[in-house]
Amino acid sequence: MSVVLFPDNTVLINFVIISRVDLLERLANGNGRWCASVASECARSSRQPRLAALAEMAGIFGGPLFPDEAEHRDMLVLRAELAEPGDPKHKHLGEAETLAIMLRRRINGFFVTDDREARRLTAKNGIRAVSTWDLLRVAHKQGWVDSDTLWGYVQTLRTAQRGSPPRVHDRASMEKWLFA
Repeated sequence: MSVVLFPDNTVLINFVIISRVDLLERLANGNGRWCASVASECARSSRQPRLAALAEMAGIFGGPLFPDEAEHRDMLVLRAELAEPGDPKHKHLGEAETLAIMLRRRINGFFVTDDREARRLTAKNGIRAVSTWDLLRVAHKQGWVDSDTLWGYVQTLRTAQRGSPPRVHDRASMEKWLFA
């Protein structure tokens, strides 16, 4: 059974910002899927001029998976666990829907998200989670991205206020992180 990558929109945006949708496609290796909420969120985000490349994601992740009735109920419970008072009602739906589908269908895969609370909830429910940075480290280990290029991605994503790898504050700490 192949391992499936289920992304959150935050990760998709990060790969567009670094202009490496091709790398995300290579990492998914034909095993990318997504839920309807994430696909919809991605379509909305693609209307922003600098994020137009998000329109290419359907080619990587295919047609979206829609939750059945039981998954929808689970999604609402999971979303409530992620939400904070005052959050809009659609916030966290993509994460919750992805987790509900992965859990109910017992999908062998990784949820790719940079949302800390979603990662916590993922771990609590026995689903494996990885981040943008985990994927970029895999790409480096595969020889698809060299250290200089990866350092450029760190700087680009930092400038866009998209975070950086854990405990990475300069080039030397990035090198240490790559081989940890």
